[in-house]
Amino acid sequence: MTTDAPHPTTPETRDWTIVLTEGCEQCGYVPSSPHDSSSRLAAAAAEWPTVLASPDVAKRPAPHTWSPLEYAAHARDMVQLLGTRVADMLTTDDPQFEDWDGDAKAIELEYWKAEPAQIASDIELATRHTRAVLARIGVDDWDRPGHRSDGVAFTVATMCQYLVHDVEHHLMDARLGAGI
Repeated sequence: MTTDAPHPTTPETRDWTIVLTEGCEQCGYVPSSPHDSSSRLAAAAAEWPTVLASPDVAKRPAPHTWSPLEYAAHARDMVQLLGTRVADMLTTDDPQFEDWDGDAKAIELEYWKAEPAQIASDIELATRHTRAVLARIGVDDWDRPGHRSDGVAFTVATMCQYLVHDVEHHLMDARLGAGI
């Protein structure tokens, strides 16, 4: 595993909320029922250990593209973050969410230095926590709102869909990077 800071990734400028209405051409995500979010997160969590066991898990496929290990650490953080945001939406009227910069978090936490087995364990734990939050969603909760700092509005339903896309998309990225 490399211990030196890798090249920064190419900054992300795409508005990924488009996947909520149009899906994702890159990974094939089609907007799905938010009711399937818990099972889809569990299915993704079950696949990460295989990806993280690959021999070149910390190797970047290109200098400015995350390694499978970095994608896994990012997925862990997104499951934690968006699960917490859904929990906030269930208990607070229209919460406002601070900006979250995945590239800055990757540098702060030095994703490239992470231990693959620990990340696999962290993903499982974060997924269990988030699935427990999703289990609390009542029939009248799906339309509860929340807003990002840039003004983008979410509902509990769309936040769940956004989370599922993020995790599944980065699992695909990681599998490709690992040659799986």
